[in-house]
Amino acid sequence: GAAVPVPAVGLSATTLNYGNQVVGTTSGVQSVSIENTGFATLVISSITKTGSADFSRVTPPTPTPDCGTGMNLAPGGKCYVSATFTPSAIATSTAQINFTDNASGSPHVVTLTGNGISAAVPAISVPASIAFGDQIITTGGVQTLDISNTGSGTLNVSAIALSGTDAASFVMSGNCVGPIAPGASCALSFTFTPLTVGAKSAQVTITSDASNQPTATVALTGNGILAPRPIVELSVTAIGYGNAIFGGATSSQVVTLRNIGGAALTIQSLFANGDFILMSSCPASLASGASCVISALFSPLGIGQRGGELVLVSNAQGSPHRIPLSGTGCRWFSQSQSRLFLTVCG
Repeated sequence: GAAVPVPAVGLSATTLNYGNQVVGTTSGVQSVSIENTGFATLVISSITKTGSADFSRVTPPTPTPDCGTGMNLAPGGKCYVSATFTPSAIATSTAQINFTDNASGSPHVVTLTGNGISAAVPAISVPASIAFGDQIITTGGVQTLDISNTGSGTLNVSAIALSGTDAASFVMSGNCVGPIAPGASCALSFTFTPLTVGAKSAQVTITSDASNQPTATVALTGNGILAPRPIVELSVTAIGYGNAIFGGATSSQVVTLRNIGGAALTIQSLFANGDFILMSSCPASLASGASCVISALFSPLGIGQRGGELVLVSNAQGSPHRIPLSGTGCRWFSQSQSRLFLTVCG
């Protein structure tokens, strides 16, 4: 018995899938082989491409030979057809390579398919502003700023800066300088600590390679307010008068009392003990933000170290507030008929 001497076609693939390809760029080369698996010469009379123009036939870099019109393949012979994909739009494209030959089943078809996609570009998304609202002075309020990459490529943040008139009232924590993957976010923490009463503002500037906003800014706002309670602030923590003559008095020392809270300060009692004399202009009730002056002088009733306190009793937290007072009592001595005086302080 002998095989019928006819040609037969064997294709290495019936589909070439180029997958996703950025619009306007060219894919790598893909190839399909056609082999004569029969027992007579295979004559390829034509090779045509139909369908989308996004696919182009190219000469195969390797292996060779390239199939051509009018090519004859002996039994067992093989040639190759190669193509590339250059999408012109964001869409799915298809084409066909048709082999017309003298074998059964002609024409033989290889389908080409690929998807045109947009370029992988990063995009940044941040809020336009962050409002801290009212915040008691010298206390801190915290808010979070999320830097999100809404693009298809990696977002590279190169710098983050805090600036503005009241930048000192805001403190930034965290580090988002560096890459942020598509769909991911990085969080920064901001603490608002107003030092004075009133509106405060600053801004955060984020520099990156984002396609939509290379320099993004976020406004920070807040308002410093007084605590809803009286708060005592005394201008000194202690007073020393030095030496003073027994029976006399020093010049007065001044203490400023200020209510830095948000409610009235009720002065229930204000006095000095020991060898100290108190004078005050403070009212029984000191309004929020108001101040008054307290004066105290030293009039020693003995010789040597003398001590006492200025004491403030009020409705403020920490009452009674105390200021230590100190001084040294001295006397003059002189022998009869002497021009010399001796000051004794101990």
